[in-house]
Amino acid sequence: MCTSLTLETADGHHLFGRTMDFAIDLGQAVTIVPRNYSWRSAASDDLIKTKYGIVGMASVDQDLVVYADGINEAGLTCATLYLPGFADYSDHATDGKEAVAPHDFVFWSLSRYGSIEEVKDALANVSLVEFPLAALQVTPPLHWILSDKTGKSIVVEPIDKGIKIYDNPVGVMTNSPDFPWHLTYLRQFIGLRPRQFEPVRWENLDLSAFSQGSGSVGLPGDFTPPSRFVRAAYWKNNITNIDTEQDGITGLFHILSTCDLPKGAVVTPEGLEDVTIYTSAMCAESGTFYYHGYDNRQITAVNLFHEDLDAKTIKTYDFVRNQSIHFEN
Repeated sequence: MCTSLTLETADGHHLFGRTMDFAIDLGQAVTIVPRNYSWRSAASDDLIKTKYGIVGMASVDQDLVVYADGINEAGLTCATLYLPGFADYSDHATDGKEAVAPHDFVFWSLSRYGSIEEVKDALANVSLVEFPLAALQVTPPLHWILSDKTGKSIVVEPIDKGIKIYDNPVGVMTNSPDFPWHLTYLRQFIGLRPRQFEPVRWENLDLSAFSQGSGSVGLPGDFTPPSRFVRAAYWKNNITNIDTEQDGITGLFHILSTCDLPKGAVVTPEGLEDVTIYTSAMCAESGTFYYHGYDNRQITAVNLFHEDLDAKTIKTYDFVRNQSIHFEN
């Protein structure tokens, strides 16, 4: 379970944000990978040299870096989300195509490409293949959302052992079902609006709305992927005063907070609690990665361009877990 969306500010900053909802904490940390760093592809066993420096949230075990989301210095952003029941990988790479493990996709994209058009072109020669992630001991069912400095967004899904690439007209993605289903489902909610409904008269009875918010009656409030998709799309379409990067980051965190999973709200069949481990946001122009965790709501930020992108090794910042509270006295 996760929710993601893009947002553009009035002054031309292109932002991307997501919630990371999962039942297991994977020991994530903000991770900087420099240019010209060589990493080994799990599925192909090839060494890949990074063209771009990257900042994002990743699990790191010695030289193994598994990014969940991030941004590179060209302004390309990418995040991985679950697609259970629909993700269908190839058993092996098609002849002449590069094998990519699902858990490597974010790193593969951000290390080599600077735009979604470049990613689209590259995917014509890629097979997404079954390859277990050691931390989970299974191949996770994933799909991905990408955006760049143009403000455009795409969704990449492994369907019927192939790769489907969808232009994303709303800049939102959650989980199952597949992406086209979510776009169709939005038609059920075209009556939603931020303004009040006007009073009406039924027979001899005058009816008016209770207080404020009548235009949003019917906005789904549950935690299922379709409902979170609708909520994120509705708020993105109606949020105001998104003038600067700071305004946009504030707006992103507010929108994504409507999809937060508090502990105890969603319990898996295995008896585990799905929670929003962290929420992240990033800016294509400034190269800044922002996040806060479940236990600490203060935003922490790392700017990619303040790092040494010609370093020889990766760098991590510990995930901030302790609550930070400002006391006036």
